[in-house]
Order: sequence, then C-alpha cells, then structure tokens
Amino acid sequence: MSKWTKTGMLLTAVLALVPAVFAEEKTPPPSVTAGKTLKLSGFTQVLGVLQDQGVDALSVRRSRFSLSADLSKHFKAKFTVDAVRNPILVDAMVDVVFAEYADLRFGQFRVPFGVENDTSSADLDTINFSQPVSKLAPGRDVGTMGRDVGAMLTGRISVFDYSLGLFNGAGANKTDTNDEKDFAGRVGVRPFDFLTVGASLYKGKADAAAGAPLIRRDRTGIHAGVSFGDVSLKGELIWAEDGDIDRRGWFVQAGWFVLPKQLQIVAKIDAYDKNTALSGDRTSLYTAGLNWIFSGKTKLQVNYEYLRNELEGTIRKALLVQFQAGF
Repeated sequence: MSKWTKTGMLLTAVLALVPAVFAEEKTPPPSVTAGKTLKLSGFTQVLGVLQDQGVDALSVRRSRFSLSADLSKHFKAKFTVDAVRNPILVDAMVDVVFAEYADLRFGQFRVPFGVENDTSSADLDTINFSQPVSKLAPGRDVGTMGRDVGAMLTGRISVFDYSLGLFNGAGANKTDTNDEKDFAGRVGVRPFDFLTVGASLYKGKADAAAGAPLIRRDRTGIHAGVSFGDVSLKGELIWAEDGDIDRRGWFVQAGWFVLPKQLQIVAKIDAYDKNTALSGDRTSLYTAGLNWIFSGKTKLQVNYEYLRNELEGTIRKALLVQFQAGF
C-alpha cells in the first residue's frame, strides 16, 4: 500500500469525526450545580501519524476531563484527569483568592515557566510542543506534563503579572526524593495590547543517582509575543544547567488567520542543543500547520514536521492529523 493511499485513509478516518461537530449548538457549556457552582469541561484528541521512520498509526492521544468549583468568593478548586493514561491525575489544585494581585494556589498544577509550557495542549497552535519546551521546561523534562506539586503566589498588577512558587521538583504524581524544594518564578509585562514580554527562572536540585549527591537543575527563559489582528508572532529561549551539562533551546512561531477565528496557517521553527560542549548534537524541527476551528476547542489540525540533525542531516519526516473535540 502506497504512502499516499495511507495518507488518504488517515485523513478519511479523522475527518469522519467532523460531521458531529456541526450538530453542536453554539451555546456556552452548561454548569452543573450542586449547592456550589461547578463547571465540567474537557477534550479528546484523536491523532494520526504518517512518517518515513517508525510506525504509522492512529491513537487516542489525550482524553481529559476537568471539574472546576467556585467554593466561595475567595476559594476555588480544579481537578483534571486523563482517561487515556489508566487514568492519571493531571491537576488537583485549590486557589485562595485574596485579590486580583494576590492568588495563593497549592496542590498539583503547571509549573510557571515560559508561555508554551503554561499553555494547555488543547490550545496549542501546533499539534506538538516545541523541542526545548518538551525537553527543558520544568515538569516536562521529567516527563510529567509540565506539572508538579507545590504552592504558588500569582497575580496581576496593572500591566504586570507574576507567579512565584516552591515545588517538590520530582514532577506530577511522584513522591519527592529529597528534602530540597525547587523555586520557580515568572514575570511578564503587557505595555500594549499587542505586545507581551517576560522572563522565567527555575532553581532546583535533582538526584543524579540513588545515594549520590544532588546536582543542580536550573532553568532560565525569556519569551515575547506580538499580535496584530489575525497575525501573531511569538518566541521563547531557554537556558538549562543539569549538573555540569549546559543545554539550550529556542523556538519562533508565526500564525495567520486566513479566515478570522476559523482557518489559521502556522509556521514554526525550533532548535534544541542537549549539550553545548559537544558539536553536532543540535536538532532542528520545522513545522508547517493548518488549523480548522469549528467551535470553541473543537478543531482539526494538520501538521507537517521535518526533523533535522546538525551532523547527520534529515532524521524524520512526518504528517500529523489531529481532531480535537472539546466542550
């Protein structure tokens, strides 16, 4: 069976889910009430991959369900599970809201670092996270969805926003392995409606091996984004230090809504250097994408990825098609 035949079958399988979208009423999702204000939301992602290296396959990538509760004027809670992963707990957090400039959050949630790391996979303009974010961002570098257990103070003052927190450092759904607590902080400023800039810092310790001395696990990042109507441009740069190894990564992404709020073209370039002291180990990923948004979080995404190694040349070419049903 040829690659193009497989491509047609892949697109047909995913697009077969599309008609159900148009049966939806374009009204806000209903709230479930039981004494307190509750809101149920979620999304399911069906992914098809056609690639020159590896197995071509269809899979249910994520199926997450969240329950948010306004317990009172000053207390909020949110719980998220992913049914695909056995299931697994994603978020479990409580917010104590003092004011717009001071919100205390504790439990398990995203570590405040950068922009893409703090973006839900349901809201990404590309199907996959960039290499530097998936490999270097706190919580993702240990394979736990960018989450960790800790406490954080967050808020907004005028054009500034901030998040400062302490975390175990082991990642989500894991027991801490040492007495040290990791610090994560992010500050941002939006001087104009079209411009956002910010910086992030993570200072931590990690276990190199059982019984071995702890090594540093530090991250520094800067990010910026501009948006003019239907056109957007964003980028991020991350420096990482794991013991004596320095790592680097960056991405730049551009987007254009050809049809406002419905059809978007995306182009993205990212690079990841897993050891700056060595030559030839940097990988670059080029992504071209198309987003067809039906309603809210329900959308069809098509991405073409081209992965290239600094020394070896082309590593992988892949066509990804993902349908996301959200409510």
